Amino acid sequence: MRMTSVEDRLLSAFDDLPPQLQTAARWLLDHRDDVAFLSMREVARRAAVAPATMTRLAQRLGYDGFGGLRELFADAVRARAVPFRERAEGLTARRDLDGDSALLADTLAVISAHLRALSEPETQAAIVQAADILQQCERAYWVGARSGFAPMHLGAYLLSLIGEKTRLLDLAGGIGLDALVDLTPADALVALTIAPYTKTTVEAVAFAGERGTRIIALTDSRTSPIARNASVTIIVPTETPSFLHTMTPAFLVVECLAALVAARRGQRTIDAIARAEELLDRLGVYTNSQSARRRRS
Repeated sequence: MRMTSVEDRLLSAFDDLPPQLQTAARWLLDHRDDVAFLSMREVARRAAVAPATMTRLAQRLGYDGFGGLRELFADAVRARAVPFRERAEGLTARRDLDGDSALLADTLAVISAHLRALSEPETQAAIVQAADILQQCERAYWVGARSGFAPMHLGAYLLSLIGEKTRLLDLAGGIGLDALVDLTPADALVALTIAPYTKTTVEAVAFAGERGTRIIALTDSRTSPIARNASVTIIVPTETPSFLHTMTPAFLVVECLAALVAARRGQRTIDAIARAEELLDRLGVYTNSQSARRRRS
């Protein structure tokens, strides 16, 4: 369903909507770009309605919740995206016009709204489902390229720290995907990519789907090519006033997944961390480790 279709449906249904839903619909129609950047609670606050009103409006249009409706507004923003160079030119022009403080305040406000959006019921349910998969799988593989690499590196590191079998596909030397030869239906693949979507990550997800491996997709839209084969999709908003995408929501999702899995493992997590700390101390990895202090003495 395209953006114009949503607008048409809002307009055609408007006269039959209860007053509160009319208020919500009017605000969405008048602030289409803002919807893509704000959480449901913030949209409701600005529209002067209860959050439940936004949910009812989305359901009236055929969606399970507000997240599905907001995603269409975000898709429309992405569809109008201009090349990075032009966006960078616009950013510098705005900074010259409004100053550093205004740009910084807008950026922080947008990213804060993205993080609040992760607490919505739909997203929380998806994160819990992803944690279920990670807890149950034989081995977790993590793949992400370019801006998607750092959050996947963190995820692989955190799960290995608590004793989970995990492998980062780091793509170094062009052989990173070779590890997928061992994929089985008992494994899981965590993949992260955002528009315009990296070919390597998309191909890894397609291959994992052929193997029957469960896929956890972190991406910016349900129309993303990695969302189609996913067992669970977690939407990580990326839009900012800058020409740069923010990866902060992706990092937070990864940290939440690690926290859930660690808590569920209980004593096994404690034992794994104790073993890791003992090894790191023997190797003198940190400046305050006993072995490092002995070498300095």
